[in-house]
Amino acid sequence: MLLQLQKPFVFMSLLMLVLTTAAFYYISYNFSWSFKPPKTAMKVQKNISDALLTKTAFISNDGYQHPLKIWRAKNGNHKAIVVCLHGFNDYSSSFASLGKYLSTQDIKTIAYDQRGFGGTNSPGYWHGGSVMADDLFSLVALIKSKEQNMPIFVLGSSMGGGVVLKTLSSTLLDVNGVILVAPSVRGRTVMPWYQRATLWLAAHTIPWAQIGGGGLKITPSDNEPMLQDLRKDPLIIKKTIIATVWGLVNLMDDALLASNELNANTLLLYGKKDEVIPPVAMKKMIDSLPVKGTHIQKIIYDEGYHMLLRDLQGWLVQSDINLWIHNILVADSSPVVENHQIL
Repeated sequence: MLLQLQKPFVFMSLLMLVLTTAAFYYISYNFSWSFKPPKTAMKVQKNISDALLTKTAFISNDGYQHPLKIWRAKNGNHKAIVVCLHGFNDYSSSFASLGKYLSTQDIKTIAYDQRGFGGTNSPGYWHGGSVMADDLFSLVALIKSKEQNMPIFVLGSSMGGGVVLKTLSSTLLDVNGVILVAPSVRGRTVMPWYQRATLWLAAHTIPWAQIGGGGLKITPSDNEPMLQDLRKDPLIIKKTIIATVWGLVNLMDDALLASNELNANTLLLYGKKDEVIPPVAMKKMIDSLPVKGTHIQKIIYDEGYHMLLRDLQGWLVQSDINLWIHNILVADSSPVVENHQIL
């Protein structure tokens, strides 16, 4: 009998704790958001003296090793270099199809495993958006020191797009253009309050816990054979640490805020069937883009999902990327163009 009485009491106590925490979070979060606007980060020149680049790895200033893959131009002479950053829980092999295609277009592609992903040390652990941004800056600077006057582009897919935006806003990244493929901009401003509250509670009570994506009814791509291969790939992270989710959301906050400072030649790609980055988040980003002084082309694919580069129509996305790079190489600047359908 005592046990039967204790069960509902414990349940109600936990429920009250969750509701109280959620209410406290909701009030404090919205108060701070309304009256404490984020400070504009100062762009700084990073030190890359200790960073190294080999044929199989990029070694950051602190000695952290990032396995990398290179797809060289088939004719041996490349006209440009594209540095690729993968998405969340993914790694550099996600750009195999793009790299092979660009190699036939005289473009060299370099993709590396970001910290905590793929073949790096401590996979699954978040190292911080600022550190990941420093890694990208260091790699681009190393490439520029080895191949002077060679046009360099950076491509970020999903989380990688968030890192690119973070890097542009916090460092003196010098590239000829950026390509954002369904960038991670699903920040807290577009998340329901109960999602923010739940994440806050979990991150501050059980940050070490792992969650899987098996219960999510999300279709990341229409390429089912590719998705099946990913499920079997041991380097794809299947269970995510809550603290890492917290870090990702922080990065998405920063990426969304950085959108209004985007002043580089930019190709923004998005699929109307994307269920990972919802239309409301992408619209928030597009609405925040600066109108003057930028060169931004946006392409919306009617049949595109989140994993645009590996969808069944990935060939079309790859072709659009190649054409855009070619146009940038021909002309130093291009007007704001809006193709396909705009959100």
